[in-house]
Parts: sequence; structure tokens; C-alpha cells
Amino acid sequence: MNAFRKLGWIGTGCALALVPWLVAARTTGAEMAMGDKIAGKTLMAVDELKWVPMPGLAGAQEAMLFGDPTKEAHRIFYKWAPGTKAPTHTHTSGDRGVVISGTLSLAVEGAPPKKLPAGSYFSLAGGVKHATAVEGDAPCVFYIEREGPFDAVMVEEAGAKKK
Repeated sequence: MNAFRKLGWIGTGCALALVPWLVAARTTGAEMAMGDKIAGKTLMAVDELKWVPMPGLAGAQEAMLFGDPTKEAHRIFYKWAPGTKAPTHTHTSGDRGVVISGTLSLAVEGAPPKKLPAGSYFSLAGGVKHATAVEGDAPCVFYIEREGPFDAVMVEEAGAKKK
């Protein structure tokens, strides 16, 4: 295993260590949709994640951790290939996340894109307009904790012609 690959795995492991801290930080009313009580145990090594194509976005994969994204609040990993972009959109439910590896770019409410390298945190309330992209030559893996079912409501860009 070359040094860069080994360093990448070490960085991914360190970033994954942030996930329990992020989950534990939830403390108030609406943020408790998935329940705060942890029952049983879940131990999942990175090589046990079941990656499947993300519907509707070429170059993107997802690995479900908890919940059903078609019906309820859930926790999920995404892995986007270099150059993957999602144009301006919103989600009905809020998201909070951590970038595990690579660099994610978020352009929020028309502001210039902000590059978020591994270890970065973000949260967006439901209805916040944003565009998402992977920066650089490496794939980007990020963890999302979503308050409700997944949806992506596309936002028509200003000046775009209506059909």
C-alpha cells in the first residue's frame, strides 16, 4: 500500500471518529426526530459499508447507516466522484454533516462556494438554497444526518428561460 493511500485511510479513520461526537451533540426538540436513546450496538468497519448508486446523480454512491431515506429521518454516507455537481436545490428537511475525505464545496443562498476539506462540519435548515460539488481530483466522502425523508427540490436559476 503506497504512502498516500495509507495516509488517506488514516485520515478517513480520524474523520470517522468525529461522527459519534456529531451525533451526541444533538440536544433539542426538533433535532430528536430519530430518538436519542441508543439501543443495542452497532459496530461497522469501513469495509462493511454497502455502497449503492445514488439515484438521480451520476458519479455518486450512498451507504445507509440508519433509517429509511424514502420515509423518515436517517443517517447516511455519500461518496461522490471528482467533478460531481448538484445544481442549486433545497431539501424539505434539514441536514447536518461532516466531510470525511476529499473536498466538498457548498454555495449557499447565492454566496460564493465555500470549500470544506476533510474534517469540516456543515448544517443547512430545510429550504436553504444551495449547490454542491466535489472539488479537486479525489472523491469526496461525507456523512449526513437528515431530519426527515430525502428530497431534492431543484431551484430555477435566475434568468433561466421557462418552458
